[in-house]
Amino acid sequence: MIRVTTNGTLRGYKSSLMRTSNAVNLARTKVLTQSNYTTYAEDPAAATQAFKLRRAFSRANAQLDSTTTLNSKFSSACDALKSVKSDLADGQAKISALAGLNDANASGRQPLGEVLQSSAESIVQIMNSQYGSSFIFGGKDSLGDAPFQMQTVGGKKVLTYRGVAVDDPANAAALKAMAGEASYVDVGSGLTEVDGELVSSSAFNGALSGISFIGYGVDEDGDPKNMASIMQKLSDIFGRCDADTGAWASDQDKEDASRLTEKLTDSIDEITNQWTALDGQTSYLTTSENRLTELSDNLNEQILGIEQVDLASAITDFSWAQYCYNAALKVGNSILSQSLIDYMN
Repeated sequence: MIRVTTNGTLRGYKSSLMRTSNAVNLARTKVLTQSNYTTYAEDPAAATQAFKLRRAFSRANAQLDSTTTLNSKFSSACDALKSVKSDLADGQAKISALAGLNDANASGRQPLGEVLQSSAESIVQIMNSQYGSSFIFGGKDSLGDAPFQMQTVGGKKVLTYRGVAVDDPANAAALKAMAGEASYVDVGSGLTEVDGELVSSSAFNGALSGISFIGYGVDEDGDPKNMASIMQKLSDIFGRCDADTGAWASDQDKEDASRLTEKLTDSIDEITNQWTALDGQTSYLTTSENRLTELSDNLNEQILGIEQVDLASAITDFSWAQYCYNAALKVGNSILSQSLIDYMN
């Protein structure tokens, strides 16, 4: 025969009441936070898996932010090059140069030269376009001064890129280095390093060097390869023509104008190729942006599937725990009816 004492009953009841109270608090916390667990110890397996997913989610979001910014920059660059190629080079400069070669338009050579000069200056302005606070075509040094500047040196217009004259053969090495600059960005292509060196194919080059698009240096004839410089040189030749008759200042000017017009056409073809390649890179960035957006959404769904409670189930559990707790309190009313002597003990 087991004798059940009042104190034993009270201790058992208090222990059960505490468990019921803890269950209510835990159920209430799940409803309020909508989280399956609040500490690692509650569910180590789920917490570990969620941590890995959150790390991947954070990296995917960082890649997505970089890709979105880069995509906007490259889209702006595409629009700028399209304007240079279609509106200025094809629409104004080429037509003006061809018209100036035609003797029927001889009297208008000086005005056509002014159009060519205006086109050259407009190209410089467009190539100095900004995205945010940085210059789109500034290469790696996109936060300094405007990369292209048309300066007057010794009475002649000289185009410079980041302070370096683009038509000076002595600057060939420096210009080539600036044209080939790279600034790699992680766009979710599996960034990889080998022996501490970045594998270039695993990242995306986000640097856009303006001279790589409109040219630099001089050719075997000593003529500039830069589109704006060719226009400026043609403008100077047309400007030397007779204001009334449009006669050439010299036979050499006539020969130079014909040769430079052909090279202007070649430079337009080259910038068309560059624009096409840039458009392809922009399409790649758009695809990467869409892929990273989808990846981020999928990771977020997996995280929520692990961490977030089924709210309907959580509310049901809370209601049941609350019911059990209230029932325990009612049971306590009969157990806790002690005499004054029991209370004093």
